Amino acid sequence: MPRAAALARARASSTVATDARRRRRALRRASRAPSRVDDDADAFATLDDARRRDEALDAYVARVVEARAPRASDVGAMIVASARAGIERGRARRGEAVSREARMAAAKARGDAATAFNAAISAYNRMGMSESCVALMKMMRDALDVAPDVVTYALCASALTREGRLRDAEATLERASEALRRGTRPNRKQKKRAKNDDEWSMVVLRDSDGIAAVVKPAGVLTHPVEGGGSELTLMDAALSRFDGQLSDLNGLDKRGIVSRLDKPTSGVVLLAKNNASHAELLTQFYQRCVVKQYCALLDGTLPASGSESTPLDGRSATSEYEVMETFIGPSWSYSLVRVEPKSGRKHQIRRHMALLGAPLVGDPLYRTARTKQINPNPPECVLKALSVGKPGTIFWLHASAVEYSGMPNGERIVVSAPLPSAFETLLASLRAGARDE
Repeated sequence: MPRAAALARARASSTVATDARRRRRALRRASRAPSRVDDDADAFATLDDARRRDEALDAYVARVVEARAPRASDVGAMIVASARAGIERGRARRGEAVSREARMAAAKARGDAATAFNAAISAYNRMGMSESCVALMKMMRDALDVAPDVVTYALCASALTREGRLRDAEATLERASEALRRGTRPNRKQKKRAKNDDEWSMVVLRDSDGIAAVVKPAGVLTHPVEGGGSELTLMDAALSRFDGQLSDLNGLDKRGIVSRLDKPTSGVVLLAKNNASHAELLTQFYQRCVVKQYCALLDGTLPASGSESTPLDGRSATSEYEVMETFIGPSWSYSLVRVEPKSGRKHQIRRHMALLGAPLVGDPLYRTARTKQINPNPPECVLKALSVGKPGTIFWLHASAVEYSGMPNGERIVVSAPLPSAFETLLASLRAGARDE
């Protein structure tokens, strides 16, 4: 009996996977057939599944929408239909208890629906159809009782702004700020956080049109975290530097923060000084219009250039790299590489470089048994550089450049930050050590 049940579950799982693949193929076929209108419309029901596999999902959804010209209400109805069954499972009926599995299925259905709605709204945003964006956000709330998130509001507001509907965009952002603020609160443990920015002086690389590009030093948190104590964060320093003029679209505990860097990582961070610029920047990040470059010091050597596309956390991810310099000693080797991540997964560069067999110097988290054996006898300069912090708190990753579209004319802007002095000092020592050998 157990064997029969296992076989049944396996067959069911295989059927679901086959159906998902079939619907994804249907959506892609539709995107390549501008004049064709057929029964592939239900392919929109798999937007959430495809999102995990295709970084350009909203781009090809836009092509499908242009080709087939469905109304936003029809697209929304397809998403609602695909999510409703799962959500209904989690609703209690009179005299019945709801199982934990049913509640989890309902929560997943809501999350998948939110992801699908955001992808569809982004598609209409790309085409400059703000009314459709707003209509889909309304359907998201009314039909499924799914709360829009910061991405939803940002996509709608930026579409309205791009069409010159500034009052409507401002009203959308006011509703967003009020709704999203309810779910956030400053950490009580951090109310007495020191506001003395003598610890480090914030470097502002650019400050224009509501967007500030600043340098985050290594060892500094981007924003307050639970249990972070009284540490001064980048957000604290920015609030002081800009007299509190930072957006609150992402909540009061992440003022101005559109994207973050890990604590040991240094480099360029973009801050939004008002909610309109926050919405525009977040839209660009969501639509993969922001280009980021990093410098990383790795254990070992790599080919002159290459890429790694292993999915991370079940979602597609790609990192391209170019070797800038190598350092070879008698019993050690290191590489300085420039990395351009094409997606934004958690610890993406750290994980992909480790998968290539050259983990970041000082990063113990993603090493295998083989990569742990690289550089067993590092030079004194590396030991000294790593000794200033606990293991795992010091590694050499620097966000060296960010390219984005400025407001309001869309001009492409590149902001660069030089390597920190400690990073430069270590590189100089490695060059000297390599020459001496």
